[in-house]
Amino acid sequence: MIARILYDKGYREYVEAARSVRSRYSDTVFQLLGSIDYEYPNHVPELVVKQHCEEGVISYLGYTQNVADKIHKADCIVLPSYYEGLSRVLMEALAMGKPIITTNIPGCKETVDHGVNGFIVPPRNVPALIEAMEKIIDMDNRQRIEMGSASRKKAEREFDVRKVIAKYKQITDQFCI
Repeated sequence: MIARILYDKGYREYVEAARSVRSRYSDTVFQLLGSIDYEYPNHVPELVVKQHCEEGVISYLGYTQNVADKIHKADCIVLPSYYEGLSRVLMEALAMGKPIITTNIPGCKETVDHGVNGFIVPPRNVPALIEAMEKIIDMDNRQRIEMGSASRKKAEREFDVRKVIAKYKQITDQFCI
């Protein structure tokens, strides 16, 4: 999970799902990358994050500007957010060919073709998040690679910056005289 460490990003659900999944798949590592936004009213307190690390539920990586390196090393990117603009992290995961698990909200659901390049779960739904995580874990490496390849193709097809700029130009040309 790569996000500001906020409850609104699905932190609680991520940790609960990680705890459950690790009870059955003890070798699975759940990493959390991002900074704690102390100014945000619904941030996760640092003590809570430390407690979850000490329990062995998650591994907190802190903040880095080299997100691509962390995405590259991950088997899957998870963002169980409640509210989002178009998620930059999920677009980066697409571009880097990673399977994605995210929520059925605007800004997240556009990055996933359910069952093709990842899984979409309802927001705040821990059992659905657990099920999606276990599907990824139960895949063999070839299946995860195929899912990641579908992510990359989706990125090229729908999020290529040249296509976005061309669409923007098309829209602005309609309104310029």
